[in-house]
Amino acid sequence: MKLQVHDAWHRAGMAALLLPMPLLAGTVALAQSPGGPSLGPWPTVTQPAPRPPLRATLLPVEVDRRVAPVAPIRRAEPDGEDPQQAEPPAEPRPDETSGEPQAPQDGVLQPDEPQPVLDGLDPNAPDTREDEDIQAFRPSEPAAGYDPSQFTIEIEPVLDPRTAQFARLDPYAPTGIRVGTFMLYPEAEIGAAAFNNLLRTGTGRRSDVALEARPSARVISTWGVHALELGAKGLASFHNELPSEDDRAWALDARGRLDLTRRTNIESSLGHEVTQETRGTINTRAGAGGRSDVSTDRAAVALNHRFNRLGLQLRGAVAERDYAPAIEAGGTTLSNDDRDTTQREVALRATWEFKPQLSAFGEVGTDERDYGAASRSDGLRRDSSGERYRVGVSFGNAGQIVRGEVAIGALKQHFDDQRLPDISGVIVDANVGWRITGLTSLLVTARSDIGESTVAGSGGAMVRSIGTEVRHAFRRNVVGSAGVRLTRADYAGIDLVEQDVTSSLGVDYYLSREVSLFGRYAHVDFSSTSPQGDYTADEVRVGVRVRR
Repeated sequence: MKLQVHDAWHRAGMAALLLPMPLLAGTVALAQSPGGPSLGPWPTVTQPAPRPPLRATLLPVEVDRRVAPVAPIRRAEPDGEDPQQAEPPAEPRPDETSGEPQAPQDGVLQPDEPQPVLDGLDPNAPDTREDEDIQAFRPSEPAAGYDPSQFTIEIEPVLDPRTAQFARLDPYAPTGIRVGTFMLYPEAEIGAAAFNNLLRTGTGRRSDVALEARPSARVISTWGVHALELGAKGLASFHNELPSEDDRAWALDARGRLDLTRRTNIESSLGHEVTQETRGTINTRAGAGGRSDVSTDRAAVALNHRFNRLGLQLRGAVAERDYAPAIEAGGTTLSNDDRDTTQREVALRATWEFKPQLSAFGEVGTDERDYGAASRSDGLRRDSSGERYRVGVSFGNAGQIVRGEVAIGALKQHFDDQRLPDISGVIVDANVGWRITGLTSLLVTARSDIGESTVAGSGGAMVRSIGTEVRHAFRRNVVGSAGVRLTRADYAGIDLVEQDVTSSLGVDYYLSREVSLFGRYAHVDFSSTSPQGDYTADEVRVGVRVRR
């Protein structure tokens, strides 16, 4: 207030030297008006537009120059507020009292106007890809911002389906249907198939055509913590000449995650699946009346905890596989009790994270297998126990170039009956998706395990498989694929090797986000050291896929 009065009297004195004395009183009154030190229009003289207010340049008498640096004097704040308590503005602002703009302040450099940052572009890491690559597969925004793979729970990381989804090059993200706090993602495939060796035999080849339907649905939660996922899928085929080869397969599963703390959670899964066994292998007992149904029940649980960069996972699983009797040509049944299996697994996995897209891990596990009965071929039970050791590298599931993991290790399976030789060897597991460019991807999968055996003298086989699939987008909505998979089974204790090489070609044409057309071709080349075990087969499928 002292500064305001001082400045007002100073202005009044200067005006008194230039104006007639009768106007002095009006000038002083204006200077002392509540509006502050602003000169208004003269009472009786017409003036041009009002000038901007003069900046105060005099310091209060009580300011000590030795203590405080000289600073521009701020205008007085409204009554009741201490001007020394308010923070000075970062840059000149219009006068809030008079509504008039303030003149620029001498000696103060005004910063240049900030340049806008383009949305989605990091100025420190510009994207050097071609525009076609950038725009071709920019991910679409799912409904309510929820990714259908966000809550995918897979107890065993090497089987995570999100890697294959990443390499699929799907130009559209499903929108889903909101059901309360859940999202429903339905999908159905309807098509036709043609086979030139449906029974997969070396002689007496039979050709046939069929109609196929593959419905599926997933329900996932959208909660902030914890997660729940329910899934269902099915396969029904109707063959024209060989109804014994009709498929009636279906599966149900439930997965959940319980978040105990920010670093600790428990994951679990339950599943029931019914399929028909595949013809063509030495273990197949499918008769002329049809293929046997195979029912699998599986339950798994995992405890995950993180110590900063170190992550630990303790998991266990129990699986029961039951083979229905095979039906022979004359209506007689052939028991498959000796193939029924109960398998229990326990594994401990330690992971060290170097960065979100690169981790190293080591894993040790054990398993036990109990069979329902002794084998019909030699009267020996195949009960066994084994151990597995694996080390590998994980690329996580959030990278934009590479995702998944690859591991190498060793296993040993010991049979309770000493007459059956143990199985041991090197194992390779992989599940890696690589976006080579925005238009091309590569999926590499590998799996090693102990396969069953009903052959006399052999307790099982070391089964290794490896496959690759390349996908390329010729246009945003036209995606082609080509792949090959090699599966080899080496039976322990006997001179028997089976090898399956499957080559495939495919194309997906997306009519819209919800509807697409597809075509598939596969060639199977199966070879075996057993007599008359070789065969080849070709399959062609075309159809339409509808999803939401």
